[in-house]
Amino acid sequence: MIRKNRIVIMLLLFISVAGISQTENPELSKKEKRKNRPAYIGFTAGLGRSSFRDFATSPLFYKGTPRNIALSYTKADVERESEIGASYLFGQFHNGFNSHSQSSKLHSVSLYYSRLYRLNMLSSPKLNVKVGGLFNTTTNFRTNEGFGNNGVGVEIIPTLFGSVKIEKDISRKEEKSKKFLFIKYKLKKRTRNLAFRLNVGLVNSSFRNGYVYNGQSGLLNEANIFDEYEFDMFSGFRVNSSLDYTISLKNKNALRFSYVWDAYKTGGDFDKFEMSAHLLKLTFLFNTNNK
Repeated sequence: MIRKNRIVIMLLLFISVAGISQTENPELSKKEKRKNRPAYIGFTAGLGRSSFRDFATSPLFYKGTPRNIALSYTKADVERESEIGASYLFGQFHNGFNSHSQSSKLHSVSLYYSRLYRLNMLSSPKLNVKVGGLFNTTTNFRTNEGFGNNGVGVEIIPTLFGSVKIEKDISRKEEKSKKFLFIKYKLKKRTRNLAFRLNVGLVNSSFRNGYVYNGQSGLLNEANIFDEYEFDMFSGFRVNSSLDYTISLKNKNALRFSYVWDAYKTGGDFDKFEMSAHLLKLTFLFNTNNK
């Protein structure tokens, strides 16, 4: 009888433990992590130096000092990071050749989504390495009166990148007292982060035409801006990088100073489009969940 009671008690304990283990859904912890992951809305303003040329209309480089504004939403912690956003680059570009000057207005809009995951085998408490991908679609709208019928140029350039990001925590953990000549001052605790990211195009695509050959819609008085356009799935290359210095503020918001380099080229023999940009950016990161 005692032996039977022991068996019944053991079965009851096993059932109760099994019930608890099923109740403690491991997915719940992931949801909690996702909920508690710091989230930021980013407002960016920047200025830089850029150049482009379109072989289909001219082999000459056009150079300018464009401005840049951007809006983004980022969720990031040590383990993973995701970001979605839109960027707008605009400005006047100029070319001077043989005392003949021409100008071109450029408006460039980029929509992007990125996701990164911590690579544990290469990471350490002092250095964090993340890998993942970025999908970016850039649309350029250019006008140049000097090209006559080819005075308007539009291209859409979607790119799927492979990405790697290296982060280093350079925070000041303790308050320090300093002295410069006879002036004493204190350096307070501050959370700071330095990060470098490299994106290399894996699938480089383009949607454009060779502007040397106009479509027939203009001759037929039909408004079709994409007349004679072709989509090339694997065309050209693109690579960009960013160096970010982020300072956390007392209210959990942050400021980020960035240097960004971006370069790309579409495919084709005589109708390639090339562009590169060097940008300095300042981003205000507004913390939406105060984590």
